[in-house]
Amino acid sequence: MRIYLLCLLTFFTLFSIAQKGVLTGIIKEKESQEPAINVLVESNLGVRVLSDFDGKYTLSLPAGLNEIKYSLFGLEDVDKIIDIKANDTIVLDIVMGEANENLDVVVVSAGKFEQKVEDITVSMNVIDADLVENKATVTCEQVVEQTPGLTVQDGQVSIRGGSGFAYGAGSRVLIMVDELPMLSGDANDAKWNAIPVENIEQIEIIKGASSVMYGSSALNGVINVRTKYPRSKPLTKFNLYHGIYSDPRRKELVWWNRNPTYYGGNFLHSEKVNPRFDLVTGANFLNSTGFRQGEDELRFRFNVNTRFLSKKYDGLSYGINTNLQYAKTGVFVLWDSDSTALQPMGGADPNSETTTLTFQDGYRFNVDPYLTYYSKNGDSHRIRNRWFQTINANNQGRGSTANVYYSEYQYSHAFDSAQAHLSAGLVHTYSTVESDLYGDHFGRNLASFVQFDKKWKKFNFSGGMRFEYFKVDTAKTVSSFEIAGASLPFQPVFRSGLTYKMFEHTIWRASYGQGYRFPSIAEKFAATNIGTVSIYPNEELQPERGWSAEIGLKQGFKIKDFHGFIDVAAFWTEYTNMIEFVFDEFFPEGQSININNTDSLAKYLGFQARNTEEARITGIDMTIGGKGKIKDVGVTIFAGYTYMNPIALNVDSAYYATTSDSSNTLKFRFRHLIKGDIQFDYKGFALGFSCRYNSFMENVDRTFIQVFLPKEVLGSPNDIPLGDLFLPGYPKYREANQNGDLVFDGRFSYEFSDNLKLAFIVNNLLNEEYMGRPGNIRAPRTFVTQFTVKF
Repeated sequence: MRIYLLCLLTFFTLFSIAQKGVLTGIIKEKESQEPAINVLVESNLGVRVLSDFDGKYTLSLPAGLNEIKYSLFGLEDVDKIIDIKANDTIVLDIVMGEANENLDVVVVSAGKFEQKVEDITVSMNVIDADLVENKATVTCEQVVEQTPGLTVQDGQVSIRGGSGFAYGAGSRVLIMVDELPMLSGDANDAKWNAIPVENIEQIEIIKGASSVMYGSSALNGVINVRTKYPRSKPLTKFNLYHGIYSDPRRKELVWWNRNPTYYGGNFLHSEKVNPRFDLVTGANFLNSTGFRQGEDELRFRFNVNTRFLSKKYDGLSYGINTNLQYAKTGVFVLWDSDSTALQPMGGADPNSETTTLTFQDGYRFNVDPYLTYYSKNGDSHRIRNRWFQTINANNQGRGSTANVYYSEYQYSHAFDSAQAHLSAGLVHTYSTVESDLYGDHFGRNLASFVQFDKKWKKFNFSGGMRFEYFKVDTAKTVSSFEIAGASLPFQPVFRSGLTYKMFEHTIWRASYGQGYRFPSIAEKFAATNIGTVSIYPNEELQPERGWSAEIGLKQGFKIKDFHGFIDVAAFWTEYTNMIEFVFDEFFPEGQSININNTDSLAKYLGFQARNTEEARITGIDMTIGGKGKIKDVGVTIFAGYTYMNPIALNVDSAYYATTSDSSNTLKFRFRHLIKGDIQFDYKGFALGFSCRYNSFMENVDRTFIQVFLPKEVLGSPNDIPLGDLFLPGYPKYREANQNGDLVFDGRFSYEFSDNLKLAFIVNNLLNEEYMGRPGNIRAPRTFVTQFTVKF
């Protein structure tokens, strides 16, 4: 009898499970009332489908209660609970509005799948496209520098003090466009002016070691620029701008008879040509007379993005993205003196043997074929490729051609209505370099990664690992990880993270991540002179390793129609074999030197990349952001404060001997950073302000302050300090400017209609004189007019 009842119960259970119903409908965008294409519709049992070109979707669901989620990047998620009966059909049409609450922002960079910011286990800031346009951004670098806890020195990014100044080679922060690396194959540096600012959807910035998902150059973090896909209505946009530099406060710095100016513009057209073909085209032009003598730039860029939706296979899309740029640029390295700080050392004559100013023709080209497939069982497959070529030809015959061939396969699977998610992939990168500076070289990187994310009640767990193999010429990865006493031919790195949702918009998080970076070709092999500045190779340079940990709290809030968040994080980062560029003395042993001939002495001073043993950076990072209305005034705010304590752990190291300060503070770091931006909107008018503050740079290379000539070389009984030998006027300038820098920007605009806007921007509103790294005065007050047309 019991067996009979058990069989009967099993039969009815299986029968009830087998009973299914159908959920169908049409999804539209709220503003345009046009069909929303490629919306991901998924149930809590893992059944998923994409809406078609008419916005229609159809799901086959088991009878009973089903939780359904509708999601598309840029639109607000919609959640529904459906009670469906067997053999029944429910028609449910959905309208999706734009996401406008800060905790509803969707990002992909943390786990290579779409997540809300509140579910991320690491610190992340998101810059939206409005800020890029409102600040009349000429290069992406300008708006990224507005991020709390982040600084940019000559194009090289440091997040929370993770990097000093690398003199144009190597990066601990991975710069990406649509999840594909945008670092050159030779110097491994960011090419900011090649990023299409005219087509930015949002910029996602991860703070902390991200090597598990993104590899070597993500040791200190990731900046992922996401471009736009067409919406239901076509968009054509023109931006035209003109800027003029005012005279600096110190009139002695003026080298011009007529104030330098720049002008340019960009163009974007985005359209669904037909229901299965998306097209985005863009162009950019800039003609600039730099505020620093000789630092002129002429730039042209053109890009095309395409996406095809397969008619034969649901969920399959593919396309090719391309970007081509030419730029003729003057590169300003160091000032002539503190009183002629906007003029290059050695003069502005390009034919001079002593000038540090170089002129180069640069070509940037990338082509990115890709394929994406979403299956109905919750799987997604992505094949992404990039050929990125950089060609530099300069007036001193020190050109180079670098090619990066990048391929990645990504697999992801969502379990239980995305309550659990698996991401995995394989990566292959091959680089070739032909250089007048350091010869011909090649590099190869092979990697595999996996990350698992799981939600359970109020918790969200995340963990992953990556294995990397590097080879540059004959140097290859030697792992610190051993099995049975044998060193493995690859380097493993691991990460883990946790969030706890205490209340609806109160989220605690904690994370730990390891990092690993192999030195770039330029760091190991570069050997040249720029005027009197020498760069020395270091073929013995070893990979650097590190880890970062943090604990943080994100608190969302709502004041009537204003939504915002406050984020506080304490962080701890450590590095081993940290690679730093050092400016030092390279005197030949046993050779006499004429101490009265400073030109003779200067040629023995220069830069070299070195491993600096161990370092630690601790601190706290606070951010506030929000968007909405207070009464009838629209308000947008994005601001933060960062405190850092960057120290070298081994004060007996060769690195410590090259520092200007007697403490163990790491070079080229700021202890305090404040960043802020706020904008008010009212009936077509907009008024905005930005501010940036950094404290005094406590430690730099000792050789910038004074040079010590060893007695063995001179035959002198005492070392002789020679100030001003390499960077004239810097010791005195540094002594007189120890209060840090505070810079304000202002902007005002009026939107005549939805299609026409005029804006006035004043950068460095108070005309402050401030400096990044030594010998590099930043721009004086700049007036910019921008005209925007959309149709």
